[in-house]
Amino acid sequence: MSIALMTEVWRLALPSVDKLVMLALADWANDDGKCWPSIARIAAKSGCSERTVQRALREAEKNGHLTRDDKPGKGCLYTLHPRHCVTPDTVSPVTKATKTPDTVSPNTSVNTKPKNTKRALPVDWKPEPFGADSQCKAIVDSWSPKELATQIEHFSAHHRGKGNRFLDWQDGWKTWVLNSRRFAKPESRRPANDGPGSFLASLGSGP
Repeated sequence: MSIALMTEVWRLALPSVDKLVMLALADWANDDGKCWPSIARIAAKSGCSERTVQRALREAEKNGHLTRDDKPGKGCLYTLHPRHCVTPDTVSPVTKATKTPDTVSPNTSVNTKPKNTKRALPVDWKPEPFGADSQCKAIVDSWSPKELATQIEHFSAHHRGKGNRFLDWQDGWKTWVLNSRRFAKPESRRPANDGPGSFLASLGSGP
């Protein structure tokens, strides 16, 4: 995430949807302004449709806010370089008003980040394997592949049904696994016969 780029995007005079798309890219970008998310991921992060995201990207490229480098088979590399496209008589007030409180900008971005980065559970979401020292790993290893698949399906259906939005869905899954011990029936805690963690390990190879 580039705080400097997000600060610049906030200053742009853009329609709200276009600004959301630019903010999503800035949240992924490194300090050089480069990122490579898919259209589907940008849509999920910004809460817009894929068609809307594609239109916003075309407008941003046309107005000089970003450059796209399509790499066949690998996706698209975006380079962000937000520029203030305004007439000369409106440039001065904006420059004077924003240059002085530059040191306050990171706080503004941090305060608004949770609102802009919470997202619904992606359609292709899969949990990542837990670390070797994690209590969650011990719990998951005690499940059979069938029970693990059931837990993931229950987790996904529960949060999609409620329309929940999280900053980090892996953290949400971690909480779900930890709570499973408290709500599980005694017989569901027995170790599986077909090898601990084999199903979750296979999920780690996904996108």
